[in-house]
Amino acid sequence: MKSSIVVLLGGLLFFLSSCGTGNVKEPQYREIKEVRLIEAGILQSTAGVDMVFFNPNNFGVQLEEVRGDLYIDSVFFGRFGMEEKVRVNKNAEFLIPALVKLDMIGLLKNQRGLLKKKEVMVRIDGLARISKAGLTRDFPIHFEKMENIEKFRSLISR
Repeated sequence: MKSSIVVLLGGLLFFLSSCGTGNVKEPQYREIKEVRLIEAGILQSTAGVDMVFFNPNNFGVQLEEVRGDLYIDSVFFGRFGMEEKVRVNKNAEFLIPALVKLDMIGLLKNQRGLLKKKEVMVRIDGLARISKAGLTRDFPIHFEKMENIEKFRSLISR
């Protein structure tokens, strides 16, 4: 009993020291690699989006859950969630396969403005849940980057 408490406390100290706010660097958003329409609907459609990130930390984690909102040029585009758990290696790129529930009404309202542009500002706001050594922690996520509109053209022109 006493040894299991020591192991648990040791694991907790390791997790907190490796994930302390001073030690953890925020993952770097790289790009949206692929966008594909999965299901088309009148009010809501579903798209698959592969988002590429880089982990600048000297430790790996298990990405348990990611959820949040996706904005294009400050216009709400939809809510996203992760399809499956992702293993994030230290100092490496990783891919998040996400499902986005698209707001078709907002998309149709802004379709003309988006189709005229070559690049758009993509903003991601949400929450990521990571785990290491059996312990979990939530981190807020916020990323912005200019992206080529061609990746989204199949979703916008419907």
